[in-house]
Amino acid sequence: MQASSPSIPSRPPFWLWLHLVSLEAPLVSVLWAAGLAKVIRVPLMPGVLWGLGLSVWMIYVLDRLLDTVGKRDADLDARHLFHRRHQRLFMIGVAGAAAITTWLALWVVPADLMWHCVMLAVPMLVYLAIYTVEGSAISFRWLLPLCGVATVSLIASAPLKTGFKLSLAVLVTSGLLMLSIKRNQERLRSAMNKDVVGGMLFALGCTAWSRFIRDGSDVVGGFLEFVLLSCLFISNLTGISAVSGQTRWLAAGFGAVVGSLALVWRGDVAESMSALATACGLGFALLSSLKLLRRHFSAELYRVLADVAVALPVMWLFIRA
Repeated sequence: MQASSPSIPSRPPFWLWLHLVSLEAPLVSVLWAAGLAKVIRVPLMPGVLWGLGLSVWMIYVLDRLLDTVGKRDADLDARHLFHRRHQRLFMIGVAGAAAITTWLALWVVPADLMWHCVMLAVPMLVYLAIYTVEGSAISFRWLLPLCGVATVSLIASAPLKTGFKLSLAVLVTSGLLMLSIKRNQERLRSAMNKDVVGGMLFALGCTAWSRFIRDGSDVVGGFLEFVLLSCLFISNLTGISAVSGQTRWLAAGFGAVVGSLALVWRGDVAESMSALATACGLGFALLSSLKLLRRHFSAELYRVLADVAVALPVMWLFIRA
């Protein structure tokens, strides 16, 4: 018997609208970036939050559109089906978001921050090429070549020494050529779960501003920040797609919280790290509670609640800052 397509209400509730148009992830990223800025007591520059939110939204929309390639409507969940049905509108939105982000990068945010964030586009493109549509022709003919051209162009324009730029361009191009071989993509996918890579990239995006402000002055604090948020976001993603894997990441997250608080108590890291560790601990606790109650929620509602679980703890950063 052929499976029926998931139904989308004609008048979805507000929480379902956020889910269908891929707004949860941008909201989560913006909240965490603002919370981290509050913790390190550095005001956010104009354009930082808008640039981050729009970039995350574009990546999520493209990821979901690419995931629909070659699949029947009956094989898609509600959010993917919604993206397929409104593909033209989403692509127009992505084009507009790209134009605004480019304007922010070139004329609003500092040049150093622009270069810092633009370099994150390279692993994002590789992520889309390797983990969507299972390494189809789209990856070979579009995403990886685009990633190569963009990377070499960025390196050529970067304020670096000629010899270093040449070496870096050769290294990156060689790596992308290796990844263009489907066998190598399959090996990487088997070694690195999509949820793990996605969570780490999300953490890199959320910490871009605080990392830029630190400029290498607090290596331990920056590393702990990245580890805590990576565990939190990976726990969120694995809870949605691979429940068995979520338990390990929740355990790792709680361990990172305890380790961070121990370093604060020893005086090895700034006192502000205790606020971040506590906030992440609240997030792990909320995700653990959701896991126990999962059977009571629909798939779409669980996804939204899981995003709420990683967004709510940010309030602790504003309270303690």
